Amino acid sequence: MYTVKVRGDYINGKFIRPKGAGERIVSKDPGDAGYRIGSFPTYPENVDKAVTAARSASESWSRLGQTVRADMLRKFSAEVVNHREKLKELIAAETGKPLWEAEQEVLAVEAQVETEIREGVRTVSPFKVGEIRWGVDGNCRFRPLGVVAIMGSAISPVHLPCGQIIPALLSGNTVVFKPSKLVPAIGQFIAKLFHEIDLPRGVFNLVQGDAAIGSRLAGLPQVDGVLFTGSYPASKRIMQVTADQFNKLVALQLGGVNVALVLDDADLERAVYECALGAFLTSGQQYTSTGVVLVARQVFDAFTEAFLNTVASLKVGYAFDPDVFMGPVLSDSARVRFLDLQQRLDHTGTRALMASRALKLDRPGYYLSPAVHLAEQVESIDTYRPEGLSFGPDVILMPVSGDKQALSLANHNQFAFASSVFTQDTDRFEKCFRDLDYGIVNFNLPTTSISMRLPLDGIKQCGNHRPAGVFAQRNCTYPVASLQATTPFDSRRKLPGFPDKPSS
Repeated sequence: MYTVKVRGDYINGKFIRPKGAGERIVSKDPGDAGYRIGSFPTYPENVDKAVTAARSASESWSRLGQTVRADMLRKFSAEVVNHREKLKELIAAETGKPLWEAEQEVLAVEAQVETEIREGVRTVSPFKVGEIRWGVDGNCRFRPLGVVAIMGSAISPVHLPCGQIIPALLSGNTVVFKPSKLVPAIGQFIAKLFHEIDLPRGVFNLVQGDAAIGSRLAGLPQVDGVLFTGSYPASKRIMQVTADQFNKLVALQLGGVNVALVLDDADLERAVYECALGAFLTSGQQYTSTGVVLVARQVFDAFTEAFLNTVASLKVGYAFDPDVFMGPVLSDSARVRFLDLQQRLDHTGTRALMASRALKLDRPGYYLSPAVHLAEQVESIDTYRPEGLSFGPDVILMPVSGDKQALSLANHNQFAFASSVFTQDTDRFEKCFRDLDYGIVNFNLPTTSISMRLPLDGIKQCGNHRPAGVFAQRNCTYPVASLQATTPFDSRRKLPGFPDKPSS
């Protein structure tokens, strides 16, 4: 059981908690729903104060230079290492992730600073162009946007936000961070880590709140960029409040309906393991979780039997218990919404091979058993995943008659983030790679296998072509081109029609 001291919003270098909060966010352990982690007050007026603080700090922070900023962020990485155990336990308590998975997230964050300093910076490194014309060279340098608002996700509450906060700060921006309302304690912990490294005041700020607070933050004219990770419906609200601010950069990273293709020559033992991992890791709530598996008819029966046996053996339980693979979903409303979607699936022609149900374990958490559905007559994946919605422990199996049908079905999907292809033939994979319209195409690995050292970008309705990962600093900067004369002025090169000498 985990309880935190509530400190309030973090603005201009200190935590502030004025009296008279109108609303509160109650953080509960989703694996033990009767246990409160903390009650966090929200202050809409603090949004404006946080943005003002960030604006005031913007010029001096951007002029410090990248080397100084990098050294400060290395201190942040060291603080993550120093607080590894506390952070791991807090992630497990507030998200329900098993401890081993929470630890993986912390380890990923520890490496993010060096990844951005050594590799991410390449995408915004200055470059020169020689001899654009006689006596003229060119160069390009990148400047920070200014004040960047970052809207954090709930299911990867440290890794994904830090994958935006770190590049934003490194490239010279100041930040106002609003964590998901489901993980306010983790957001506060991140703010505390930044406080410990003595960043200049106003460089990093935190405001707690719900969707209304997020919309208010995104819509302020003093905010120069908005980096959002979440669902498609929530992203529409962000686009609505920024619609008339054409100068504002908005980068969206949205959940996908992610698809695995199991071809007839696949290593079935590997395909079964990786597809089950992709579908049920983090209780199926990752934005890269596998939602559909297209299986060649020649191996469909063998795959399905092994897959069902594997899924049935997955251990569901409390994050702090040993040998747990799958914890609860994030909230009671998420559980209710997921079970409602399962009922709606029954009306689309699918058949439940393994139905999901609410589980009653030793603790009163939001636990669900995994679900596996069969869809035999398929025209479009969109039929089964309206608006890309799922975010729970379920997967749909679909038999296909060959590679061509598998590729056609996979591409009938408006939420094309990540895909996987299972085959032992590299040439077949390369053909699938060319034809799959997805932002990620993995080879014999699950859709949940991603790296911040590569670009992360879904297509179609999964975003707006603003990749995260190694390209994240591009979302926080703009290019400035410059032409430079490299030779003394030569009056003989004047264009026709100019006088030889100015008239007196």
